[in-house]
Amino acid sequence: MAVLYIREQGAVVTKLGERIVVKKNLNTLLDLPVFNADGLAVFGNVQITTQALMMLLENGCDITYFTRSGKYVGHTAAEASRNIFLRFEQYQCYLDDEKRLAMARTIIDSKIRNQEVLIKRHRWDTEEDSADTAGNDANKPDFTDAYDWRRDLKRMEELRTSLADQKTPNEILGVEGMCSNIYFSAFGHMIRGDFDFHGRNRRPPKDPVNVILSLAYTFLTREMCSALDTASFESYLGFLHGIRYGRKSLALDMIEEFRQPAVDRLVLLLFGKRMLSQYDFDLEDDRVVLNEEGFRKFCQEYERWMSGTNSLAGDNFHARIRDQVQKMKHSIIEGEHYKPYQLRQ
Repeated sequence: MAVLYIREQGAVVTKLGERIVVKKNLNTLLDLPVFNADGLAVFGNVQITTQALMMLLENGCDITYFTRSGKYVGHTAAEASRNIFLRFEQYQCYLDDEKRLAMARTIIDSKIRNQEVLIKRHRWDTEEDSADTAGNDANKPDFTDAYDWRRDLKRMEELRTSLADQKTPNEILGVEGMCSNIYFSAFGHMIRGDFDFHGRNRRPPKDPVNVILSLAYTFLTREMCSALDTASFESYLGFLHGIRYGRKSLALDMIEEFRQPAVDRLVLLLFGKRMLSQYDFDLEDDRVVLNEEGFRKFCQEYERWMSGTNSLAGDNFHARIRDQVQKMKHSIIEGEHYKPYQLRQ
């Protein structure tokens, strides 16, 4: 099963028996059994009938709403767990400064380790670079002569070891920020294909690589929010990211461990294998945007990757996200150390 992504402006999602039918005018764009869908993601001007909405919710399918450009707006979910006792324990954990800081350090330590592993796994010493460790692209010059990745990796390791000395979540985030700056510098040398990458930018992203990174992180955050809500967590109360009106801080905490394994590796693959090209992006009002064909390609490959049907992913990330939410629940209720998802060396 997979999430269905519907971006056709003016489309209407309807119910026909136990089937989801997407129509526009008199044309049927999609027709499949509801049990083949894990969820629905709609972008912009897409309508859902009440009958279709009820069928989706009765079958446990969440509906997520995005603007046409891909900005997350919100979601509709079926009745979730009513475990109020988990929320009490979560509040207590948050109010305990020692536990909160320990959780924040664990989250960022794991993220930095994943960044280090991804750098180590890249084939720096040959022109046959890869997206992760699979697949080669010898058509683009090797840039490793001008970049000392071992130096930057050593600096990241030194910063990671300093996490134990940080006394507040903001100080921990400061270490994370320095490591991410170093990491994305390395990431720019790891990108192969038709585009260059000169660092992370957003709101809005200014180049194709950042467009895809932002969109994939948005999808990842949406899925984490849904998993946390289903498990009865208070998703607005995180341990690392501070409390801010309207921000689901716990979801932001928990996607940190999946950024490199689930998103960054996919982005390296998409551009390294030229699965996305310059023809998949347009310039609108001085902004780089993913066009309809590019969006279709991305959603298809994103689902293949996240579901583990792409053998290079090495895991079913949809399942792992749910597993990690359950591990977080166990950690909070039982008071045990939380073990984030980790890339293997």
